[in-house]
Amino acid sequence: MSFDEENNENDSGSNDEGKPKTFFGLELGDGVVYTLVIILTLIFIRQVMVVIQALN
Repeated sequence: MSFDEENNENDSGSNDEGKPKTFFGLELGDGVVYTLVIILTLIFIRQVMVVIQALN
């Protein structure tokens, strides 16, 4: 096995615990990423509700 194949096998596993999460290119902790996703989801739901009310 070559050196490159060994690296590819190690990288193909699940996320390492020491590897930081990236969100829009920023390295953030898990809690911050989950909070941002929840906030953006709530904003999206609110926008959909406004559109639905405007159509009625």
